[in-house]
Amino acid sequence: MISFTKWNKISFLSFCFTSLFFSAVHIQSCATAPDPQEFNLLEVEDFSPRKADPEQLSGSFNNFITSVYQAPSDQKQALVDSFVQWADSTTGIPYLEDSTAYFLYINGSFPQVAVAGDFSGWDPTNQNFNHLNGTNLYYAGYQFENDARQDYKLVVNGNWILDPLNPNTCSGGYGPNSELSMAGYIQPPEIESYTIPHGSLSTHSFSDTTQGRTRSVKVYMPPGYATGTQSYRSIYFHDGSEQLNLAFAENVLDYMIFEGLIPPIIAVFVDPINRNDEYSYDFNFMEMFVNELVPWIDGQYRTMPEPEYRAVAGVSLGGLTSLLFTIQHPEVFGNCGAFSPAIWFGDLIEQYEESPVLAAKIYMDAGTYEPSIYNSSATLKTILYDDAWNLRWRVWHEGHSWGSWRAHLDEALTYFWPMVTSSIDE
Repeated sequence: MISFTKWNKISFLSFCFTSLFFSAVHIQSCATAPDPQEFNLLEVEDFSPRKADPEQLSGSFNNFITSVYQAPSDQKQALVDSFVQWADSTTGIPYLEDSTAYFLYINGSFPQVAVAGDFSGWDPTNQNFNHLNGTNLYYAGYQFENDARQDYKLVVNGNWILDPLNPNTCSGGYGPNSELSMAGYIQPPEIESYTIPHGSLSTHSFSDTTQGRTRSVKVYMPPGYATGTQSYRSIYFHDGSEQLNLAFAENVLDYMIFEGLIPPIIAVFVDPINRNDEYSYDFNFMEMFVNELVPWIDGQYRTMPEPEYRAVAGVSLGGLTSLLFTIQHPEVFGNCGAFSPAIWFGDLIEQYEESPVLAAKIYMDAGTYEPSIYNSSATLKTILYDDAWNLRWRVWHEGHSWGSWRAHLDEALTYFWPMVTSSIDE
């Protein structure tokens, strides 16, 4: 870090905290986000973040850019170094100012720099950074909702990298991504590990006769299971290993049980063998699951066999499959968690539209940064609401990401099995 001269210090404080003598056109603010329950099918088109024009900046960042332009050549880099240090110590990087997130990148080799993430459909085209002349700083500003959370990577000369200035990452199916969370986003406490009673996990190789396949099945037993005699509710997760490794489902269950948010439950984590086939209307897979795997679990563990005490859950194609299982076998699954369900293909929406209303509870959500998922889910949401199904519908300013799904498992579990208390709700 280049040390401040007296002039640098005064200029730095000036552009951070006061108005300079020039004017700037303000970036138009995003519309106030409506209540999550009230999104319609068209509004999702309005949530793509608007990239800030370098000549239309406002606030401290604008003051910083103009200060660098006006500074003598031998002092420009010192201002950049100072601002980056200051931004990192205030909001972190990306630097947040009102509804805008400023992505920053330092490189003195004059590369091509772009950003790709949930908000761009992971397409870096036309997402190039601006270079601040006379310095090694590249930057781009985007507007987001106050509670938005995004996965992203930088693309430098065609190479996809984590943001070197941002220590916050989120693991996905293809490795870690950098994470942007706006000021109003609340990090989920339930995904962390605490010094509290923990459940235990057993691993099985389950072989079926329907398909003649062997797959990995892991079973979570709540604290106290081994020494007790009671029976438990159960939930079956598609993409079982990812639910454990990327969504931290063990931590979530431990936390929610310890905090008294849900009763103790058994969780079954089932891995697919051929995911794209099994999770795409594969009725042989469904019959194996219902007629062999569920009875086997019921025989091995102390589960409650009634459908209201059994749930199935999954993300994306796993969410589609969970909804399919529920409507095809309501006698088995009385609760369904469909996170960003990929119901934009096939006839699942028509199946629910033509079905009599079932007693099942359905939790379904979608992100405004996954338009095809959002629009199809919102279509099904309208059908379920109109027909008075038991539905909890949630919308998040996020994308198709384990970072989103891991933070919302609690929403489904507390809907399925809320703790019964004698107190009056506030």
